[in-house]
Amino acid sequence: MDFWANLFHETVGDTVLELACGTGRLAHVFLNEGAKYTGLEIKHDFVRAAQKKLSDFGDLVSIVKGDMRSFSFDKKIDFIFIGFNSFLHLLTDKDAMDFFCSVQNHMHENSRFVIDIYIPDPLFLYRPEEVRFPVLEYTDSKTDEHIFIEESNVYDSETEVNELIWYFSTESKKDFDERRFSMRMYFPSKMNQLLTDAGFKILHQWGDYYRTNLNEGSKLQIYVLQTI
Repeated sequence: MDFWANLFHETVGDTVLELACGTGRLAHVFLNEGAKYTGLEIKHDFVRAAQKKLSDFGDLVSIVKGDMRSFSFDKKIDFIFIGFNSFLHLLTDKDAMDFFCSVQNHMHENSRFVIDIYIPDPLFLYRPEEVRFPVLEYTDSKTDEHIFIEESNVYDSETEVNELIWYFSTESKKDFDERRFSMRMYFPSKMNQLLTDAGFKILHQWGDYYRTNLNEGSKLQIYVLQTI
């Protein structure tokens, strides 16, 4: 959280736009620092949850339902970001470039745009198909049941898309739920190419939240960008 708060304070201006904001879990970081926060989210349920969670901030916050590949607020924003791997839901180069175009339309010369994603791990991508691996455990707040989640995946090296399945179980109910989703695996070389082609200037390229320069041992790739 300090990472995001510090970046905001280093920005000229006080307007913030979070893309793919989900339920607004990062919004408090900025609102508590005096920001005027806008969140864009495509899922209706997430929009409602964020609006309810942040209602105490009144006019300082706005949660909007929309597609991050094509959006328009008719204003320039000081600090724009997409965190926690949400960028990986852009599955094609065209999706990414449409997204970048929409972002640039909302930037002025002092705006900062930040992307936060992980670096794909080949050991993860090329796991045996249909073999399940434990992901996480949690306690259901409604039923008080302990939930176990397992994961399997199939990676297509041509499209760079990883197809994942999450299996939900309890001690007594095996696979009571199943969720499928797709994520594009962006390697640093691809990201640099796309960002350059889109007309961004890379100000920083970090490998963690401590601002360590990206290197072979990095788990993350964090870009701080300026429009040219």
